[in-house]
Amino acid sequence: MSKKYENRLEVLQDIADGTPMDEIINSTDKSNTKGFLFEVISIICILMKCLFENYTEISDTNIETTPLIFRPIKSCREILDQKITYGDNKADISVNINGTWVAFSIKYGSTKRKSDLQECKQCLDSSRYDQTYSLGLIYENDDFLTKHRRKGNCEKIAIDIAKKNKLFFNKQDIEKAYSKVQKLLMQQHFTNTEDIIDWIDRIYLETGKKHLSLWFHQEMALQQFIMNNVSLVHCLYHKPRAGKTITMLLYAKYLLEEKEYKRILIMTSIPGTIDSFIDELNKYYEFINIKYKEQETFMDINEDFTGIGFCSVQYLKADNKKDKKEKQLLKQKKKKLKLFDCNIFDECHFHSSNKNTYDTIINIHGDNPIMTIFASGTAGKTEWFYNIDSKYVYKWSVEDEAYMKKIYSKTD
Repeated sequence: MSKKYENRLEVLQDIADGTPMDEIINSTDKSNTKGFLFEVISIICILMKCLFENYTEISDTNIETTPLIFRPIKSCREILDQKITYGDNKADISVNINGTWVAFSIKYGSTKRKSDLQECKQCLDSSRYDQTYSLGLIYENDDFLTKHRRKGNCEKIAIDIAKKNKLFFNKQDIEKAYSKVQKLLMQQHFTNTEDIIDWIDRIYLETGKKHLSLWFHQEMALQQFIMNNVSLVHCLYHKPRAGKTITMLLYAKYLLEEKEYKRILIMTSIPGTIDSFIDELNKYYEFINIKYKEQETFMDINEDFTGIGFCSVQYLKADNKKDKKEKQLLKQKKKKLKLFDCNIFDECHFHSSNKNTYDTIINIHGDNPIMTIFASGTAGKTEWFYNIDSKYVYKWSVEDEAYMKKIYSKTD
């Protein structure tokens, strides 16, 4: 590829069009231009929250400004609709992470060099942010950074701040983030940069959402489920506090988006946990296209609705035989139940592993049974009651977690 990039937006458009990262960087033989292109790519990865989880604000304020006051951008256009050589700022980009402003220096090249973190630190030390700031560094290769062994060296102190706060990234980290960014952009099928700018502003700058990062056991459980998706019965048997809420939502996402299911019902024996599901749906970008109905609007679900319905198990089984109105309502709920393609029972060891649940909720589809997924940290009773084949029971125990912690320490 031989292309001369004049504007940062041209890089953004090429990413959306599927151009490989190395092809963009190697479009020039000039080392300084390669550095500018690497900087733009890194900033886009930060903007789209693919390099680290989250930020609340992002700023292009020159860090040497006195007095220093970070001004958050209102649109990504402010930093992307610029010349490739745009900069003249020791902090290539600054982000607010949980109330702490982080000044980033981005360096690229195969010659030994200093970062600009020392200068950034000096500016922040003499500003209103002197007690609450951090530093971040993005570099091509650690070998190309000037090495400092003396504890009191100013450059080493600045770099150690970035390392301590895990804001120290190399080219491989950027390549991984680039792949995520490109996948996200290509899924939208953009035809012009104006639409991309509007989308980034709406999705990333205004919502406060972040990208989902899975633990090993969550990814493993998802892959097990995908491999066995032809089965109509599954059991997610993960220890308490292992992120089952996220895993169940990933199961639902897979069925809705990949298997073209229309409606999925998630039931819980502990009504308060419905809020946890809603919180996770609203927190992550990966769930942004999933519509949902809570228990209060359960009766509004119809054939035009596609998404997830939430309710308690008790809501579907409550039956005062002496109350005709309640009996009639229960019949209406049963009709709604038949609209769903899959039932997911959270905390299935409570009120879900019994004949009443089987008769009133599961076994109402006659000769056309639907998929049923059980989830619990103590699912032994469910596994036994429904005689679930061990192949479709996805386990993660306290012992599994302890073994993983032994292999990979918290500092890794």
